[in-house]
Amino acid sequence: MHTASVVIKYGGHAMTQPDLQAAFAADLAQLAVQGMDFALVHGGGPQISALLDRLHIESRFVDGLRVTDPATLEAVEMVLCGQVNKAVVSELAAHGVRAVGVSGRDGGLMRARVRRPELGLVGTVEAVDPALVRCLLAGGFVPVVAPLANGPDGQALNINADTAAGALAGALKAEYFVLISDVPGVLDAQGRLIPSLNRREIEALQQAGVISGGMIPKVQACLDALDAGCQRALILDGRAPSSLRRYLLDDAPLGTVVA
Repeated sequence: MHTASVVIKYGGHAMTQPDLQAAFAADLAQLAVQGMDFALVHGGGPQISALLDRLHIESRFVDGLRVTDPATLEAVEMVLCGQVNKAVVSELAAHGVRAVGVSGRDGGLMRARVRRPELGLVGTVEAVDPALVRCLLAGGFVPVVAPLANGPDGQALNINADTAAGALAGALKAEYFVLISDVPGVLDAQGRLIPSLNRREIEALQQAGVISGGMIPKVQACLDALDAGCQRALILDGRAPSSLRRYLLDDAPLGTVVA
């Protein structure tokens, strides 16, 4: 049986609403039986903000990216590597998926440098060594990756989850990169779904301000993955039950395909 490799950016309501979590985990279990290999990269923005609120640390954002000082980074690492990562692994395990939680700091998986000084300890991925992920996939496990990386001096850096997932999809030369989000896909100026986009169309929509905010790192992650050798990239609505299974098994016309 041919094994298709799929890298998923897992986030939004699909990751926080119990019914959608369960549906996603059940779909993954079913797809794995069909001969697909999965690696997940998860976000955790709302959970990080909730912990920072409890710690009385202000959340600040520049261009949709969290400003990360040392105290914020400590909370980010606790939430992503501890709370969120293990919750995702547990949910998958409950549906018979053999999942293993790691972070981009494990096994030299992701190396990064500081993105922009005003963002603090936020990294841009410079290199991905997928050896650890390949090892887990070969053993029949689903790697669940928290989006942190090692900086040049070994310092942890906070990585945008969309960016980290696109970098991993490219490094694995995955057949599919799927960004699961809380939007139907990329919308035009009238709010209608755009079924497919190429680089030229993306640039035009960005210049017109139609693609803005949090959608910018999503489409950029798709383009980066494709540039590095991933075959297909898709932004998919995680609020629609079983959207991932319907797309991969039934080739249902869902979301926005970036080509």
